[in-house]
Amino acid sequence: MLLEEFLSNAAIKAWALSSIVVALKTLATGMLVSSIRIRKNVFSSPEDYELQKLEPQTATDDQVERARRVHLNDLEAGLPFVLVGLIYALTQPSTLGLWICFAGFPIGRILHLVAYMKGLMPHRTAVWSIGFGITVWMAVTSAISILT
Repeated sequence: MLLEEFLSNAAIKAWALSSIVVALKTLATGMLVSSIRIRKNVFSSPEDYELQKLEPQTATDDQVERARRVHLNDLEAGLPFVLVGLIYALTQPSTLGLWICFAGFPIGRILHLVAYMKGLMPHRTAVWSIGFGITVWMAVTSAISILT
């Protein structure tokens, strides 16, 4: 009953759906890292090489490292978005604000993955800025709402 009541708020529902998309995207990026590692036989630990009966490598792989950086960036961006997004949703923002933040952030993160994996600059920075700007906007407007 409590969850049903909590999700009856449109802002909370938008935040929850957006957070789920962001979490699934982060999990998918982690799987991307793993699949590239497996395909290229480039593992992170000596025991992984041992399991595959391969000699451990000390060299890194550019594609694996690129995917790892995307995944790390997802973790760094996603957590603040989810936490600040909940507070923002509780401040009862406008419908337009909800759409911009809770659709814009996940779309920006998906575009960031594509731009990063393809090495597209300055596109990567532009789409990263979307998510960063949205999170900062939510934090500032939430703080103002709480303080007034």
